[in-house]
Amino acid sequence: MKKLCITIYILLAASVSAQDKDSKTIVDRLTWNDKMLNVMLDTRNDFQTDFQDGDLTNASFQAQTFKIWLVGEITPGIRYRLRHRLNKPQEPLPREGYSAATDQAWVAIDAGKDWTFTIGKQSVQFGTFEYDYNPADIYVGTMSFNDLDAYKTGVNVAYRFLGQVVNVQVVNSDATQFASDKFAQKALAGIFLWEGKFFDELLGTRWGYGAFQHDNKKMLNWVTLGTQLNIGKFTAELDYYNGDRYMDYGDVVGVDNLGLRYVHDQSAALNLKYDFGKVKPFIKGIWNQRHDNDLGNTAYNNFGIQAVVEFYPFTNQYIKDMRFHAMYAYNATGFEGNYSGLSRQDNQTVLVGMRWLFKAK
Repeated sequence: MKKLCITIYILLAASVSAQDKDSKTIVDRLTWNDKMLNVMLDTRNDFQTDFQDGDLTNASFQAQTFKIWLVGEITPGIRYRLRHRLNKPQEPLPREGYSAATDQAWVAIDAGKDWTFTIGKQSVQFGTFEYDYNPADIYVGTMSFNDLDAYKTGVNVAYRFLGQVVNVQVVNSDATQFASDKFAQKALAGIFLWEGKFFDELLGTRWGYGAFQHDNKKMLNWVTLGTQLNIGKFTAELDYYNGDRYMDYGDVVGVDNLGLRYVHDQSAALNLKYDFGKVKPFIKGIWNQRHDNDLGNTAYNNFGIQAVVEFYPFTNQYIKDMRFHAMYAYNATGFEGNYSGLSRQDNQTVLVGMRWLFKAK
């Protein structure tokens, strides 16, 4: 009798479960269907040491990344993504209504095989391959990568043809580096991005152009070019940024009350990678230049190189994306123009850490 009761209980539980999975309510469908709702946690923790001109300035454990992802496909051709940072202040953005810690909150709708419309808070479609990486995979980025306003609310239209993707995007442009205070609530940006693939993906492109409203008379223009070469397990990426914006760089030149300056920025990066399987090393060189348009001369140049080794020791499906990494980076900043009297800054960073992007549901 006891075995019979247990059997009946199991059958009833299975019946209830099946009914829940077959429910037509969106909440139940999201709960039960993995394709419709995937919950992922993205973490990266490092022990980092920094030296400036030979003096130790930092030695600490740091949570570089702690994010939650919600991604899925509601029906064929309708997808969504929510990506929220848990290690960033949650202040709301008054104009957009999203928390500043919400990187992405969008819905993508396919119109046939060739067209996709993305609506909501999304990545601004700058070019370059460096910009396309998850920030958790960037150790020392270029000046432009570090400072560009990367996530804004708007609409993107993508058109696919012959292995190419052309994106046209319109988003809010209220960041202080682009919009004046009086114009911020009505400033927009238009961006074009070409994602190209040639010769069976031997050559790839991420070439972009963006125009950002500063006020009703002035536009700030950015050109972002990324070219990728893939030969077997070897990858080379050459990236370049060029554009105008308003930035306060007083912390670099040691001026407390410098304020926003109208600058012309350039950045370039060369990234050389090789995939050995579980071990993936790369060497990346960067160059940055800031020209102060108000002063009429270059403020400083920055050169840097970094060597990174990433190690993926596991093959189990739940932890195969867990990696351990170690990095050494050297950067030198030389001052020019009005700041030519400043001594060159030499900075070194050493870090070791772990990154894990895993599916919680």
